[in-house]
Order: sequence, then structure tokens, then C-alpha cells
Amino acid sequence: MKVTEKRPFNPGMVNAYVPGASDRLGAEEQSLIERRDRALGPAYRLFYEEPVHIVRGSGVWLEDAAGDKYLDVYNNVTSVGHCHPKVVEAIQRQTATLNTHTRYLHETILGYAEDLLTTFPEHLNHVMFTCTGSEANDLAYRISKAYTGAAGVIVTSLAYHGITDAVSQFSPSLGEFVPLGSHVRAVPAPDAYRFDRSTLAEKLAADVRAAIADLHASGHKLAMFICDGIFSSDGVLSDPAGFLGMAVDEVRRAGGLYVADEVQPGFGRTGEAMWGYQRHGVSPDMVTIGKPMGNGQPIAGVVMRSDVVDHFGRHTRYFNTFGGNPVACAAAQAVI
Repeated sequence: MKVTEKRPFNPGMVNAYVPGASDRLGAEEQSLIERRDRALGPAYRLFYEEPVHIVRGSGVWLEDAAGDKYLDVYNNVTSVGHCHPKVVEAIQRQTATLNTHTRYLHETILGYAEDLLTTFPEHLNHVMFTCTGSEANDLAYRISKAYTGAAGVIVTSLAYHGITDAVSQFSPSLGEFVPLGSHVRAVPAPDAYRFDRSTLAEKLAADVRAAIADLHASGHKLAMFICDGIFSSDGVLSDPAGFLGMAVDEVRRAGGLYVADEVQPGFGRTGEAMWGYQRHGVSPDMVTIGKPMGNGQPIAGVVMRSDVVDHFGRHTRYFNTFGGNPVACAAAQAVI
């Protein structure tokens, strides 16, 4: 199959199309960009200096309006391939049968939840469903605050955890115009290229310890340390295996929870295990999941210890209109 490479790769512009930066766009693409600006406003971003007009996908291939095919080595949602027939069939079948919220009894959400939980250690024995990873991290933060009675958060310096108001305050990769909250401290990502590998675990632990002390000095106690086990947004920093353990110990000594954000590395995407945190030999208090979970069908969630969610669940009703609906769970079941 022919692969057409129409545009040179420019890493400085991968996520930053600038209007007027290229005069090589066709009339149709220019018209779509103008319509997009009028309808969606200025906050949305397009990939690449010359945005790609994708009209269909199949497996690892994407196809643009001109019929040119692209090998998709980037997409972080369609974990089993674009338009996977088993996932499509599951969605179609359930859509034709029933799609509603989680306040009715229904087998699909229960069957999926039970199967999903078998991929985690026994102490992570509850799952709550959301639509997106942002919602999952927002919910994890709410639960952390209820469990610990604290609000402080520690993240890594270029972490991305989502776009809700609460979560954007601990997503430093969103940039200077989305400031960190006063209750948030960012520590340097554990970059083995810049630091001695043999002391990487000690350095990260020391940075976390210092962040905890700084939070305390400003009147904040630690609720949670949240990180992606392979530090995807910090640059994919996965080695050496096990370097996360000492930092997690510091968090627990301070009374905080360790939340493993598996929205990027989860569902086997590291090639080693089902979950990214597993390569570090650590045991999370909560795990947030999303993106590849439904192969593009919106579904995400939080997996947690039953005691962690007990206070929150007894005092706070949780409801999500579309989180865990039958169609989303059918898609997720087909993926898993």
C-alpha cells in the first residue's frame, strides 16, 4: 500500500498550526479552517503546519480527502485500530438495543467493571466511570480531598492531567496562561538524560519531599501525588524501572495518596504490562484511565481502594449522565 508523505516533519510545529504559515493548503482546507474559526472560536488548535483533512480510518491507516493514506503512528485513542470491526459491531448492536444512564440496573456496566477489575491487584476493587480522562482525574482529586482532608497536589513539571478547572491547575503543560494553583507544587520530571540514572530515585524522592515541606510551609497538607508512570507529557521517561517507588513512600509518609494516571500508558501501551505503574513495582491508591479504553468511544474512569472512596461515597452522591452508559461499556468490553 502506498504511503504519501506530503508534508515535512517539523517537531517545533507539530501541535501549533499558525494561520497564514503555509500557502500550500488547498481551497477546501482553507475554507474548512475559516468555517472552523467562525464556528468553534480561537481556543481550538490544529495539528501540523499544514493541517490534514482526514475523512476515514481503518486499522493503522488514515485517509485524507484526496485519497492519500497516512500510517498513523501518533493517535493516542484508537488503541486497537481505527474502526475495529469488533468494536464497531459492539457499538452498533448496543445502540440499536438501549443507551441510557447508570441509574437503572444493567448487565453491561457490571460485566465490564468486573472484567476490568481483574486486571488490577485485589486491593483496587472499585471502579467509577466518567466520560473523559479529565473527568476521571477531577473525580480522583475530589476523592483524595475527602479521604485526606487536605488539598495539596504534587505533579511533575510538564505533566498534563486534563482540562477541568480543578485539574488544569495541576497540568503545567497547558502553559503560562493556565497558572498552577497555590495548592500545587511541580517537581522536575525524572529525566535520565539530565540526571545520573543511579541516583534518579533518590533525586525524585528528595524533590517530592521538598515539595511536601513547601506545601506545609504555605499552609497546605498533601492530598495526592499524581503522575503518569512513563511521564508521557514530560517526554516519555520510563527508565530505569522502579525509580518511582521512593517518591511514593515520601507521599504516603506525608499522609497523601498516590494516583497513577494511566490515561496515556494504560491498556498495554508500554508493551510490557497492562498498566504503566507496574514497571515501577508500586501499588497505587487510585488509578485513572481513559483514552484507549473505548477505542474512541468516550469512556474513562477511576479504579480505587474501597476504603479510599468510602467517606466520599457515603456523603456525596455521584452521577454522570453518560459515564458508563451501555454503549460506552459495550465498546470498552470489546476493546478489553
